Amino acid sequence: MTDLVDDILFLSELEQGREVVALGETEAAPVLRAVVDELSERAEMAGLALVVRIEDETIEVPLRRRMLRLVVENLLENSLRYAGEGATCTVSLTRGDGEVVLDVADDGTGVPDEDVPRLFERFFRSDRARTTRGTGLGLAIVKHVVESAGGNVEARGGRGRGLDIRCSLPS
Repeated sequence: MTDLVDDILFLSELEQGREVVALGETEAAPVLRAVVDELSERAEMAGLALVVRIEDETIEVPLRRRMLRLVVENLLENSLRYAGEGATCTVSLTRGDGEVVLDVADDGTGVPDEDVPRLFERFFRSDRARTTRGTGLGLAIVKHVVESAGGNVEARGGRGRGLDIRCSLPS
């Protein structure tokens, strides 16, 4: 219940345009590696392999460290909950064409095709998600943080094809 209230309050602040994101530059690689390290034991228990691919260790993103950490945690938590045993989740960080791309993709069970466009809606939970814990706000928070930084987020996937969440940020 506390997580739900905290997520609702945080999302409300983001939607009101408050300076929660407080744009600055953060070197992304250490944050990504730290979050993956912290979640590695849970991933192992869930039967999910975590892979990190960082094109350049010096890539910076226009987010405060705390906001980048929140985005990565929410994306990885999503894979932990829903990808399924035996899946692999790959966290990639690349730079190109004036943008930095953070991509979190798993090859797990995926979501129904009709649910993919709704994944970033507040409280939306796909059929499988309804049977697990979570507030239904994680991906909505990701979207608001990334868009507050001038970026965009898209989801690709479908039932049996895993889920790929791509966050593009200005570089």
